[in-house]
Amino acid sequence: MANTSIQKAVQAQKSAAPANRSVNTMLAGILDGENLRRRFEELLGRRTPQFLSSLVSMINENPALQKAFYESPMSVIRSALQAASYDLPIDPTLGFAYIVPFNNKVKDGNGIRATKTQAAFVIGYKGMMQLCLRTGAYSRIPDAVDVREGELIRYDRLTGDAEFQWVEDGDEREKLPVIGYAGYFRLKNGAEKTLYMSRRQIEAHERKNRKGACMGRGWQEDFDAMARKTVIRRLCGKYALMSVEYQDGTDRDTLNLAAALAQQDFPEAEAETGEIIEAEVPAEEDGQRQETLLTDRDG
Repeated sequence: MANTSIQKAVQAQKSAAPANRSVNTMLAGILDGENLRRRFEELLGRRTPQFLSSLVSMINENPALQKAFYESPMSVIRSALQAASYDLPIDPTLGFAYIVPFNNKVKDGNGIRATKTQAAFVIGYKGMMQLCLRTGAYSRIPDAVDVREGELIRYDRLTGDAEFQWVEDGDEREKLPVIGYAGYFRLKNGAEKTLYMSRRQIEAHERKNRKGACMGRGWQEDFDAMARKTVIRRLCGKYALMSVEYQDGTDRDTLNLAAALAQQDFPEAEAETGEIIEAEVPAEEDGQRQETLLTDRDG
Protein backbone atom coordinates (compact mmCIF):
# COMPACT_ATOMS: atom_id res chain seq x y z
CA MET A 1 0.00 0.00 0.00
CA ALA A 2 2.84 2.38 0.88
CA ASN A 3 4.54 1.77 -2.45
CA THR A 4 1.25 2.37 -4.25
CA SER A 5 0.78 5.71 -2.51
CA ILE A 6 4.28 6.77 -3.51
CA GLN A 7 3.63 5.82 -7.12
CA LYS A 8 0.39 7.80 -7.19
CA ALA A 9 2.06 10.84 -5.65
CA VAL A 10 4.84 10.76 -8.20
CA GLN A 11 2.38 10.28 -11.06
CA ALA A 12 0.42 13.31 -9.93
CA GLN A 13 3.56 15.43 -9.93
CA LYS A 14 5.44 13.94 -12.88
CA SER A 15 4.81 16.85 -15.22
CA ALA A 16 6.30 19.28 -12.71
CA ALA A 17 8.83 16.95 -11.13
CA PRO A 18 11.74 17.45 -13.53
CA ALA A 19 11.49 21.21 -13.15
CA ASN A 20 10.76 21.44 -9.44
CA ARG A 21 12.35 18.44 -7.75
CA SER A 22 15.86 17.09 -8.17
CA VAL A 23 16.54 13.38 -8.43
CA ASN A 24 18.54 13.56 -5.22
CA THR A 25 15.64 15.18 -3.32
CA MET A 26 13.10 12.65 -4.60
CA LEU A 27 15.39 9.71 -3.87
CA ALA A 28 16.12 10.93 -0.34
CA GLY A 29 12.40 11.37 0.33
CA ILE A 30 11.52 7.87 -0.86
CA LEU A 31 14.41 6.18 0.93
CA ASP A 32 13.63 7.89 4.23
CA GLY A 33 9.85 7.63 3.87
CA GLU A 34 9.94 3.90 3.16
CA ASN A 35 12.86 3.18 5.50
CA LEU A 36 14.74 1.79 2.50
CA ARG A 37 17.94 3.62 3.34
CA ARG A 38 18.48 1.26 6.25
CA ARG A 39 18.14 -1.69 3.88
CA PHE A 40 20.90 -0.27 1.65
CA GLU A 41 23.05 0.29 4.73
CA GLU A 42 22.50 -3.31 5.84
CA LEU A 43 23.68 -4.52 2.42
CA LEU A 44 26.49 -2.07 1.72
CA GLY A 45 27.60 -0.65 5.06
CA ARG A 46 29.99 2.30 4.70
CA ARG A 47 29.77 2.11 0.91
CA THR A 48 26.10 3.16 0.96
CA PRO A 49 26.68 6.91 0.33
CA GLN A 50 28.97 6.15 -2.61
CA PHE A 51 26.49 3.68 -4.10
CA LEU A 52 23.54 6.07 -3.78
CA SER A 53 25.61 8.92 -5.18
CA SER A 54 26.46 6.73 -8.16
CA LEU A 55 22.76 5.97 -8.60
CA VAL A 56 21.85 9.67 -8.61
CA SER A 57 24.59 10.48 -11.12
CA MET A 58 23.54 7.62 -13.37
CA ILE A 59 19.90 8.78 -13.38
CA ASN A 60 20.87 12.39 -14.08
CA GLU A 61 23.14 11.39 -16.97
CA ASN A 62 20.59 9.14 -18.67
CA PRO A 63 17.38 10.90 -19.84
CA ALA A 64 15.59 7.59 -20.37
CA LEU A 65 16.43 6.37 -16.86
CA GLN A 66 15.47 9.77 -15.46
CA LYS A 67 12.07 9.40 -17.11
CA ALA A 68 11.73 5.94 -15.54
CA PHE A 69 12.59 7.37 -12.14
CA TYR A 70 9.97 10.11 -12.36
CA GLU A 71 7.28 7.76 -13.68
CA SER A 72 8.14 4.63 -11.69
CA PRO A 73 10.69 5.42 -8.98
CA MET A 74 10.25 2.14 -7.11
CA SER A 75 11.27 0.13 -10.19
CA VAL A 76 14.59 2.00 -10.21
CA ILE A 77 15.08 1.60 -6.46
CA ARG A 78 14.18 -2.11 -6.56
CA SER A 79 16.75 -2.59 -9.33
CA ALA A 80 19.36 -0.76 -7.28
CA LEU A 81 18.53 -2.89 -4.23
CA GLN A 82 18.97 -6.02 -6.30
CA ALA A 83 22.41 -4.86 -7.43
CA ALA A 84 23.27 -4.01 -3.83
CA SER A 85 22.13 -7.44 -2.63
CA TYR A 86 24.59 -8.99 -5.10
CA ASP A 87 27.23 -6.43 -4.03
CA LEU A 88 27.76 -5.36 -7.65
CA PRO A 89 28.54 -1.78 -8.76
CA ILE A 90 25.95 -0.20 -11.07
CA ASP A 91 28.26 2.12 -13.00
CA PRO A 92 27.52 0.97 -16.59
CA THR A 93 31.12 1.61 -17.66
CA LEU A 94 32.30 -1.15 -15.31
CA GLY A 95 30.11 -3.86 -16.85
CA PHE A 96 29.09 -5.64 -13.63
CA ALA A 97 25.41 -4.65 -13.44
CA TYR A 98 23.00 -2.32 -15.22
CA ILE A 99 19.74 -0.57 -14.46
CA VAL A 100 17.96 -0.57 -17.81
CA PRO A 101 15.01 1.72 -18.69
CA PHE A 102 12.25 0.26 -20.85
CA ASN A 103 8.72 1.00 -22.02
CA ASN A 104 6.10 -1.19 -20.36
CA LYS A 105 2.43 -1.35 -21.31
CA VAL A 106 0.35 -1.44 -18.13
CA LYS A 107 -3.28 -0.98 -17.09
CA ASP A 108 -4.35 1.83 -14.80
CA GLY A 109 -7.07 1.60 -12.15
CA ASN A 110 -9.73 2.05 -14.83
CA GLY A 111 -8.39 -0.77 -16.99
CA ILE A 112 -7.01 1.63 -19.60
CA ARG A 113 -3.72 0.53 -21.14
CA ALA A 114 -0.90 3.04 -21.21
CA THR A 115 2.86 3.02 -21.76
CA LYS A 116 4.97 3.59 -18.69
CA THR A 117 8.73 3.91 -18.44
CA GLN A 118 10.16 1.57 -15.82
CA ALA A 119 13.53 0.00 -15.01
CA ALA A 120 14.90 -3.52 -14.70
CA PHE A 121 18.04 -4.95 -13.15
CA VAL A 122 20.49 -6.58 -15.59
CA ILE A 123 23.46 -8.62 -14.44
CA GLY A 124 26.46 -8.12 -16.70
CA TYR A 125 29.07 -10.54 -17.96
CA LYS A 126 31.62 -9.34 -15.39
CA GLY A 127 28.99 -9.59 -12.68
CA MET A 128 28.43 -13.25 -13.47
CA MET A 129 32.17 -13.90 -13.29
CA GLN A 130 32.34 -12.12 -9.96
CA LEU A 131 29.54 -14.23 -8.47
CA CYS A 132 31.25 -17.39 -9.71
CA LEU A 133 34.56 -16.36 -8.13
CA ARG A 134 32.92 -15.67 -4.78
CA THR A 135 31.78 -19.25 -4.34
CA GLY A 136 35.31 -20.57 -4.12
CA ALA A 137 33.86 -23.70 -5.68
CA TYR A 138 35.66 -23.67 -9.05
CA SER A 139 38.87 -25.34 -10.12
CA ARG A 140 38.29 -23.79 -13.57
CA ILE A 141 36.32 -20.52 -13.77
CA PRO A 142 33.89 -20.29 -16.74
CA ASP A 143 35.68 -19.23 -19.91
CA ALA A 144 35.16 -19.48 -23.68
CA VAL A 145 37.35 -19.91 -26.76
CA ASP A 146 36.84 -19.88 -30.49
CA VAL A 147 36.79 -23.24 -32.31
CA ARG A 148 38.51 -23.49 -35.69
CA GLU A 149 37.74 -25.71 -38.65
CA GLY A 150 38.74 -29.32 -37.92
CA GLU A 151 39.08 -28.84 -34.14
CA LEU A 152 35.61 -30.08 -33.15
CA ILE A 153 35.64 -33.88 -33.09
CA ARG A 154 32.22 -34.43 -31.51
CA TYR A 155 29.64 -32.63 -29.36
CA ASP A 156 26.68 -34.28 -27.62
CA ARG A 157 23.89 -31.71 -27.39
CA LEU A 158 22.11 -33.62 -24.62
CA THR A 159 24.97 -34.35 -22.22
CA GLY A 160 27.29 -31.53 -23.25
CA ASP A 161 30.17 -33.98 -23.66
CA ALA A 162 32.60 -32.59 -26.20
CA GLU A 163 35.90 -33.58 -27.74
CA PHE A 164 38.26 -31.14 -29.41
CA GLN A 165 41.61 -31.53 -31.11
CA TRP A 166 43.24 -28.11 -30.91
CA VAL A 167 45.69 -26.94 -33.53
CA GLU A 168 48.82 -26.18 -31.52
CA ASP A 169 50.61 -24.03 -34.07
CA GLY A 170 49.20 -20.55 -33.43
CA ASP A 171 50.11 -19.16 -36.83
CA GLU A 172 48.55 -22.09 -38.67
CA ARG A 173 45.49 -21.92 -36.44
CA GLU A 174 44.91 -18.26 -37.26
CA LYS A 175 44.59 -19.19 -40.92
CA LEU A 176 41.65 -21.52 -40.23
CA PRO A 177 38.06 -20.18 -40.25
CA VAL A 178 36.15 -19.97 -36.96
CA ILE A 179 33.26 -22.46 -36.94
CA GLY A 180 31.99 -21.85 -33.41
CA TYR A 181 32.69 -21.07 -29.76
CA ALA A 182 32.97 -23.33 -26.71
CA GLY A 183 32.50 -22.48 -23.03
CA TYR A 184 33.63 -24.58 -20.08
CA PHE A 185 33.89 -24.69 -16.29
CA ARG A 186 34.85 -27.26 -13.69
CA LEU A 187 34.02 -27.34 -9.97
CA LYS A 188 36.37 -28.54 -7.26
CA ASN A 189 34.09 -31.54 -6.67
CA GLY A 190 34.75 -32.68 -10.25
CA ALA A 191 31.47 -31.54 -11.82
CA GLU A 192 32.04 -29.89 -15.19
CA LYS A 193 30.07 -28.50 -18.10
CA THR A 194 30.86 -27.68 -21.72
CA LEU A 195 28.64 -25.59 -23.99
CA TYR A 196 29.25 -25.29 -27.72
CA MET A 197 27.56 -22.88 -30.11
CA SER A 198 28.25 -22.88 -33.83
CA ARG A 199 29.03 -19.62 -35.58
CA ARG A 200 25.65 -19.90 -37.30
CA GLN A 201 23.93 -20.13 -33.90
CA ILE A 202 25.87 -17.11 -32.65
CA GLU A 203 24.92 -15.09 -35.72
CA ALA A 204 21.26 -16.12 -35.32
CA HIS A 205 21.38 -15.00 -31.68
CA GLU A 206 22.76 -11.61 -32.72
CA ARG A 207 20.11 -11.14 -35.43
CA LYS A 208 17.30 -12.12 -33.09
CA ASN A 209 18.35 -9.71 -30.35
CA ARG A 210 19.61 -6.71 -32.32
CA LYS A 211 17.65 -3.53 -31.70
CA GLY A 212 17.52 -2.40 -35.33
CA ALA A 213 18.11 -3.54 -38.86
CA CYS A 214 21.90 -3.45 -38.49
CA MET A 215 24.36 -5.27 -36.27
CA GLY A 216 25.00 -3.51 -32.97
CA ARG A 217 28.18 -1.51 -32.41
CA GLY A 218 29.69 -4.01 -30.00
CA TRP A 219 29.25 -6.83 -32.51
CA GLN A 220 30.59 -4.74 -35.37
CA GLU A 221 33.72 -3.68 -33.50
CA ASP A 222 34.59 -7.03 -31.92
CA PHE A 223 32.45 -9.97 -33.02
CA ASP A 224 34.82 -12.46 -31.39
CA ALA A 225 34.57 -10.88 -27.91
CA MET A 226 30.78 -10.60 -28.14
CA ALA A 227 30.48 -14.22 -29.27
CA ARG A 228 32.57 -15.42 -26.33
CA LYS A 229 30.46 -13.38 -23.92
CA THR A 230 27.29 -14.84 -25.41
CA VAL A 231 28.54 -18.38 -24.80
CA ILE A 232 29.73 -17.62 -21.27
CA ARG A 233 26.50 -15.83 -20.40
CA ARG A 234 24.43 -18.77 -21.61
CA LEU A 235 26.72 -21.25 -19.83
CA CYS A 236 26.57 -19.36 -16.53
CA GLY A 237 22.88 -18.50 -16.82
CA LYS A 238 21.90 -22.15 -17.16
CA TYR A 239 24.48 -24.20 -15.30
CA ALA A 240 26.98 -22.22 -13.23
CA LEU A 241 27.11 -22.01 -9.45
CA MET A 242 27.06 -18.41 -8.26
CA SER A 243 26.97 -16.81 -4.85
CA VAL A 244 25.97 -13.44 -3.44
CA GLU A 245 28.38 -13.74 -0.52
CA TYR A 246 32.15 -14.25 -0.36
CA GLN A 247 32.63 -17.75 1.01
CA ASP A 248 34.30 -21.12 0.64
CA GLY A 249 31.36 -22.81 -1.09
CA THR A 250 29.94 -24.46 2.05
CA ASP A 251 28.15 -21.42 3.51
CA ARG A 252 24.38 -21.78 3.66
CA ASP A 253 23.96 -18.63 1.56
CA THR A 254 25.65 -20.23 -1.44
CA LEU A 255 22.99 -20.55 -4.11
CA ASN A 256 22.58 -21.38 -7.74
CA LEU A 257 21.29 -18.28 -9.47
CA ALA A 258 20.92 -20.10 -12.78
CA ALA A 259 17.25 -20.92 -12.23
CA ALA A 260 16.41 -17.31 -11.41
CA LEU A 261 18.35 -16.02 -14.39
CA ALA A 262 16.70 -18.55 -16.70
CA GLN A 263 13.25 -17.44 -15.54
CA GLN A 264 14.17 -13.76 -15.78
CA ASP A 265 15.23 -13.32 -19.40
CA PHE A 266 16.72 -9.90 -18.81
CA PRO A 267 18.33 -8.00 -21.67
CA GLU A 268 22.05 -8.49 -22.14
CA ALA A 269 24.27 -5.43 -21.96
CA GLU A 270 27.69 -5.27 -23.57
CA ALA A 271 30.26 -4.51 -20.89
CA GLU A 272 32.52 -2.03 -22.67
CA THR A 273 29.89 0.03 -24.49
CA GLY A 274 26.84 -0.41 -22.25
CA GLU A 275 24.90 -1.38 -25.38
CA ILE A 276 21.76 -3.42 -24.79
CA ILE A 277 22.06 -6.62 -26.78
CA GLU A 278 18.70 -8.24 -26.09
CA ALA A 279 15.71 -6.02 -26.76
CA GLU A 280 13.11 -7.31 -24.30
CA VAL A 281 12.79 -7.62 -20.54
CA PRO A 282 10.35 -9.79 -18.59
CA ALA A 283 6.68 -8.80 -18.51
CA GLU A 284 4.93 -7.53 -15.39
CA GLU A 285 2.22 -9.54 -13.65
CA ASP A 286 -0.28 -8.92 -16.43
CA GLY A 287 2.02 -10.80 -18.79
CA GLN A 288 2.28 -7.96 -21.26
CA ARG A 289 5.32 -7.44 -23.47
CA GLN A 290 7.78 -4.74 -22.55
CA GLU A 291 9.88 -2.83 -25.05
CA THR A 292 13.37 -1.67 -24.13
CA LEU A 293 13.87 2.07 -24.18
CA LEU A 294 17.43 2.49 -25.49
CA THR A 295 19.67 5.27 -24.29
CA ASP A 296 21.88 7.73 -26.14
CA ARG A 297 24.93 5.71 -25.04
CA ASP A 298 24.32 3.22 -27.82
CA GLY A 299 25.28 5.70 -30.51
